[in-house]
Amino acid sequence: MNDMLLRIASIEEQSSIYGPGLRFVIWVQGCTLACKGCWNTSFWPRKGGHNRTVASLVEQIAMTEEIEGITILGGEPLEQAEAVHELIQRVKEANLSVFLYSGFEQHELNDIQKVCVNASDIVVLGRYVEDKRDMNLRWRGSSNQILEFPTERYRGIQFEERGECEVIFEEDGSIRVLGYPDPELIAFIESMN
Repeated sequence: MNDMLLRIASIEEQSSIYGPGLRFVIWVQGCTLACKGCWNTSFWPRKGGHNRTVASLVEQIAMTEEIEGITILGGEPLEQAEAVHELIQRVKEANLSVFLYSGFEQHELNDIQKVCVNASDIVVLGRYVEDKRDMNLRWRGSSNQILEFPTERYRGIQFEERGECEVIFEEDGSIRVLGYPDPELIAFIESMN
């Protein structure tokens, strides 16, 4: 069997802000939705990032300790729906949870995209709308985005609405920020460089 390829922009092996528990986070490369104000514009071009087989990605996920599941965002994961579906299936076989982000709305989904959404434990659907940005939302960037729980795994979960970000200090002295930081934090971090 030929393993499917997934175009990857970035990976964070352990993050606590992209869903419940510690999560393996995968940003896919490529997005045609081009939401105004998107902070991941470097993930829009299809030519960026690198190809990974789903099998090699699942192997890396399996070797990552203490994670509760994976989070897939981007870019636009559902523009690579076949490979994303294979990834979701294999991760769920390992009893890990799946949190899927997509800028598509439910009525825009084709059959394989619907399968991906329905197989995920938590899903955020809807384009990021800059005028509706809300820094007090958990797991979403704008108030129009819908948070869904297609499976029973997290249905009824209690969580506090609040924006989150992670600041990572690399060994080389560089700083990375994940999540939804407010402009004051970004300005402070930039002043440190």
